[in-house]
Amino acid sequence: MGQTPNGTILKRNLRSGRSLLALAVVCLPLGCASDGDLFPELDPDAFVSEDSSQAWIPARGEGYEPTRVAPVGRGPGDLLDLTEPRSLMQLVALALETNPETRVAWERARSAAAGYGSVRGAWYPTFGISGGVVYQRDLFPVGGSTLDFRQLSLIPAAEVSYVLLDFGRRSSEDAQARATLWAANLEFNRSIQTTVFDVQIAFFGLDTAIGLYEAAIRELELAITVVDAVEDRLSVGLATAPELLMARQELAKAEFDVQSRVAGIDDGRSALLVAIGLPANLPIEIQTLNEMPLPENLTLKVDDAINLAMRNRPDLAAAVADVRAAESAVDFAEADFYPTISFDGTAGWEQFWANVSLSRSSLEGSEYGAPIWNIGITGNWILFEGFSLRNNLRQARAQRRQAQAQLESLRIKAIGEVWDSYNDYLAAQRQYEFGIALVESSRESYEAMLASYEVGLATITELIASEKSLAASLATLVETRGFLLGSSARVSYAIGAGVGQAPQGPSEMNTEYQSASGR
Repeated sequence: MGQTPNGTILKRNLRSGRSLLALAVVCLPLGCASDGDLFPELDPDAFVSEDSSQAWIPARGEGYEPTRVAPVGRGPGDLLDLTEPRSLMQLVALALETNPETRVAWERARSAAAGYGSVRGAWYPTFGISGGVVYQRDLFPVGGSTLDFRQLSLIPAAEVSYVLLDFGRRSSEDAQARATLWAANLEFNRSIQTTVFDVQIAFFGLDTAIGLYEAAIRELELAITVVDAVEDRLSVGLATAPELLMARQELAKAEFDVQSRVAGIDDGRSALLVAIGLPANLPIEIQTLNEMPLPENLTLKVDDAINLAMRNRPDLAAAVADVRAAESAVDFAEADFYPTISFDGTAGWEQFWANVSLSRSSLEGSEYGAPIWNIGITGNWILFEGFSLRNNLRQARAQRRQAQAQLESLRIKAIGEVWDSYNDYLAAQRQYEFGIALVESSRESYEAMLASYEVGLATITELIASEKSLAASLATLVETRGFLLGSSARVSYAIGAGVGQAPQGPSEMNTEYQSASGR
């Protein structure tokens, strides 16, 4: 049977009426918001972008407050005076105070500590007070009259409850929260190590940039010396104009290299400030490491260094704690299949006043008060919950396997980091030794070539080549020294030595790892 137009219109009107009714029900308790206000419960899509290709802009009426970031010159640490040269240790201490990454990790650990304290509350009884005031009135028709019964009750009470048996729920929650806290503390320790390492690398980078600038200045001085030598020989007719042009070309190139090294210093300062946790636009000066003694030879083998990393690195210990937390979550999911048994008790006082009247004529009134109390043991056992407990157990076991795999992945990565940094350090030591010899031989060659050119026994091409070789060897020595210092810091960071190392012995670490990875 077909639908008549009037019937269609009627249905549409009914649907519109239901929508208006629903809106009225919503507006009634909310006081009917003003024009432009949005209701996310009615139109959540109004709070996101209309299309995946369009940027999000708050809709009209949406109560969005723009993000406000502290402008330059108003952030923490922006008013520090770093124009006086600072040593590496001074800047490391400053970074540990100002770097926000360490504060993030610290607050995360404090949050985990508060969570552990919250979980521990399950071991205590719960105690509370309650009270109620109830007014009751009943009307009964009696013949041609009405029997009016009125009662006012006052019931204050104190209640106590304590879980007697939960088949391991509380203990497993305890273990999980404790392991999560240890992991957060160890990750905080690693963040301190990371901050120190980043400042070291940035400091060495800036020191290397300053050294390269000084080497470029030395190269410029060599080029000026060559130009002076050519001009002297040209003035007595022993050199030619092309020789002078070639020398001046090398001088211009040396001047260009000096300016490029200035840009490297600016980049190094920016990287150091960011590593400290300060804006990159602050001025900063450092005490160069020219007089700093170089790291000594490694006294341990690479396998010993790897074992030290397994013992000292806090991120590895944190991964072990994550596995332990995941194992405790599995224990809780298994205990959730069992019942809970609790003790409950209530003690209070019941006071009530009653009045009975017939057609406004009082028949009887009474008042009663007496203590009330009860104690008992209750049990609760969920027999069917829609398979949620089984899926919770599956999820916990999967997360445990995930934590075990993450631990193994981090262990393999740590071994690779120790191996690479160890061999890089040995290579940097050898390179630095050869770099010193290269500078000495290049300097001797340049001085001999300059003397030979002044007496006409060498050509300008040979002199310029000797100059380039000496300048390149000076720059190489600076870079190699920076690489040696940086590789030394990488070895310490890869091993996890120094402040923040994991507070446990090697046997404990191995035991924890075997139990975590073998389950």
